[in-house]
Amino acid sequence: MGTINPMDTAGPSGLVHEAFVYSSDDEFLDGALPFLEEGVERGEPVLAAPTKANARLLRQRLGERAAAVDWAHDSESHAAVERLAIFIDYIDGHVEGGAERVRLLGEPCWPADGGPGVAEWKRYESFLNLALAPHPVWLVCPYDARALAPDIVEDARRTHPTIGYGDNRRASTEYVEPPAFSRGLDRIPLSKPPLGAAEAYVDNPSSARRFVGAQARRAGLEPDRADDVEAAASELAANVFRHAARVARIRAWKEHATFIFDVDDTGTGFADPFAGYAVPEQTAPSGRGLMIARRLADVLQIRTTPTGGVVRAHFSL
Repeated sequence: MGTINPMDTAGPSGLVHEAFVYSSDDEFLDGALPFLEEGVERGEPVLAAPTKANARLLRQRLGERAAAVDWAHDSESHAAVERLAIFIDYIDGHVEGGAERVRLLGEPCWPADGGPGVAEWKRYESFLNLALAPHPVWLVCPYDARALAPDIVEDARRTHPTIGYGDNRRASTEYVEPPAFSRGLDRIPLSKPPLGAAEAYVDNPSSARRFVGAQARRAGLEPDRADDVEAAASELAANVFRHAARVARIRAWKEHATFIFDVDDTGTGFADPFAGYAVPEQTAPSGRGLMIARRLADVLQIRTTPTGGVVRAHFSL
């Protein structure tokens, strides 16, 4: 398939979402630098969230023009929903100020040790096609073939409508619509909690908070992170009581260097394949519980089961 103009794949609002794979510093610069330079030359708002090493490469090559690029703070440690909120705030602020298009360079924060966080970043990459659809955005996502597992690189073609850069840019023939892609990730069930997991049945958020907080501290979580665990447990339990059941079962355990807890119920499960990813409107009366828990946890997994729904939260020790 031949080269395409990025605007040929743009959605109704002008959204272009593309990825490119690189295997060297030069290849990264070939894909990212012209994108940023063109944005600066056109006077378009440009936000860059690469790795620290790639940020240094770009700043060196941009020279004085680097000051015209907005650089995301601490971009290697963003949670997926945190990155999304940063993007949305940036887009809204500049579009309200009259910008006709916003450019984003977003390198995903893949977990160094793999694990369940990989699937959730893949899900986020797919969700961007829905979350940014109403906005005039050109988003480029670099994938480092030197460091990433083959399945991550392969799925870039399934989560991005456009692949490549420059003369190698093309529409992805493997692209999968976001709901179908997300449900595909959910076909892998969560592992069963260990037999020794602590267990409690609760009927209010305060009880969930106390139980999980005590287990987190017993597992050795630092006080600040134990507070995050309590807040996440409270939000997840409240979500159960609001939408699914009067009683929630909570199981908690330590696995290697991670504290984990499940909140499950006997409701109807989760209809939304991206539950907790969307950023609610500021005036919305509800809908923030799962999103808050996603921001607090290192990884949050959600599954519909034959008996209801389960949410699993991971916190590194």
